[in-house]
Amino acid sequence: MRDQILEYDPSYLIYGGGTSFVINVIIFRFVSPFLSRRITETYRDLPNHEQQEWNDRLISNVNSVISVLLSGYCLLYEDGSRADVWYNSGVARTACAVIVGYMFADILCMIFWCKMKRGEFLGYVFHHAATVYAYYFISAYGVLCYFGMFRLIAEVSTVPVNQRWYFDITGYPRARVIVVLNGFCMLITFFIFRIVAMPLYWYQIWMVTYTEAVWRLGHIQLIMYIPCFVLDVLNIMWFYKMFKGFIKALKGIKALKGILNVSGPDSKEKLKTV
Repeated sequence: MRDQILEYDPSYLIYGGGTSFVINVIIFRFVSPFLSRRITETYRDLPNHEQQEWNDRLISNVNSVISVLLSGYCLLYEDGSRADVWYNSGVARTACAVIVGYMFADILCMIFWCKMKRGEFLGYVFHHAATVYAYYFISAYGVLCYFGMFRLIAEVSTVPVNQRWYFDITGYPRARVIVVLNGFCMLITFFIFRIVAMPLYWYQIWMVTYTEAVWRLGHIQLIMYIPCFVLDVLNIMWFYKMFKGFIKALKGIKALKGILNVSGPDSKEKLKTV
């Protein structure tokens, strides 16, 4: 068992985080525009600010896949991390460093190239700040790795969230079956990995709170509480919006079926309004 002594090691952040930051900026500024212009005409026809959001969501997808793979590995195969808050996982520290690098790159891209509504931007700032605050300490000190990966697996829901935006921007009607299926996938993954996971997470936190192992972490133990509370509030708000949107899409499908079942010269005109 590891000695319960905090040792600061920034190497994961320097190499993993630094590399992640540079690669994400390169993908955003050069790789995504180069590939997207050649893959789809829609990208070429978009105004500049929407092209930038397209690029931003692409790096979001890339990092969500990396996050799920690394966190999934830790949760499935590193059993020691569950039982020991001092368990030092190289994979978990790398995953946290990669996410820290991505978060800084994402904020940089939002500030200089993406046009976003103030409220939406502030939501991302709070989300990224809370995430960086927690993952910085996990990566630098190699503690609380299990809890960090338990939260990181929530990135499962990111790809369908971004895909919904891609469907909207490319003109797919929200009542279309493939869009509804993606919305259902988005709703289910978000609910399971972000909403249902909340009581499970806080129960495990309650089980270790006030133990000597956690007490020895000093102020670092706060990353179990403060950033996770902020993220949970944001997730509840976002899930509420998703649920409303999904119900609206289902009503759209019902209305579409009703129009298709109606015969008459004005049925085509009604179809256009759905």
